[in-house]
Amino acid sequence: MLVKKIPFYYMIIAAILGGAITYTVFELSMKIDAANASTTDSKNNIANTGASSCKSTTIRLKGYNYINPVLYTEKDCESEDLDPLKQSINDYIASEKAKGTLTTASVCIRIPGKAQWTSINPDEMYHPASLNKVPILITYLHMAENYNNLLNEKLFYDKHTSDLPVQYYTSKQLEPGKSYTIKELLHAMIAWSDNDATLLLLKHINLDFYNKTFTDLGLDKPSFEFEKFLMSARQYTLFFRVLYNGTYLSDAVSEFGTAMLAECDFKKGLLKKLPEGTKAAHKFGEAGYGNVYELHESGIIYAGKSPYIITIMTKGKNWDELSEIIANISSIVYNKLATNV
Repeated sequence: MLVKKIPFYYMIIAAILGGAITYTVFELSMKIDAANASTTDSKNNIANTGASSCKSTTIRLKGYNYINPVLYTEKDCESEDLDPLKQSINDYIASEKAKGTLTTASVCIRIPGKAQWTSINPDEMYHPASLNKVPILITYLHMAENYNNLLNEKLFYDKHTSDLPVQYYTSKQLEPGKSYTIKELLHAMIAWSDNDATLLLLKHINLDFYNKTFTDLGLDKPSFEFEKFLMSARQYTLFFRVLYNGTYLSDAVSEFGTAMLAECDFKKGLLKKLPEGTKAAHKFGEAGYGNVYELHESGIIYAGKSPYIITIMTKGKNWDELSEIIANISSIVYNKLATNV
């Protein structure tokens, strides 16, 4: 398998995966600090179009001699049509803060079919924790486009690594002493949020491809300082945008990766209060340090005439309270959009 192994994976795994840990135990992590679309000139070719009151910025993938692929277009203005929805979410967040169940929250919503978006507190920084499993997935799918039969290659799983962060929300686990294909490990990482599967994948990831997953999207190359292991809801939403639009990976591979995200079995956040059977491709992440708890979820909700992309990031004192808050915000958004988008 043509990969470049990371020699320091044990130092960074806790920061990548998050979990119920204290700040002082795991001090190293990954920095994913995305630049705003208006500041990505040094990384991408940018074209501004539209009226002066609301410009659009087109982010293009570099590295080609004869083509100039579009990754995404950023419309500067929030949609006025979504103002009532934004106000409803703001009111709810304010009520939870007043009750003491929420310290802060950020929400980003995009409707790709209408090029509409709105956001609340979009630039607050959070530890994405297991949300980073999505860029790991994208990296392996990008590698698979270049290395034939990569997803069918097998890696041996010896046993659970006790140094991994303790997960509050758990699911199925790998069986020790067994070999798994990379495809099976990716499924365990995404569907079950399995940290052992993620660690095994990180041991064999191509670091150059992993860095490109960020820099190709206009994000900074990841570093490994815990204090800087931060991402905003606005920044994180990019990963689901390029998957949904099929603008980074090939159409077939984007479909494959998004279908895998649709198998995520976490049901206590975005999907908890939506109608049973609502289709979604999503991923959650939890982080704990000191007395601060963070819970986030991002995904594509396939509702109404056009799917929407939503990212909710929260900080508080209790993961169960935060999961309920994510569920309530998701319900507010669904009830406003499902019959209109």
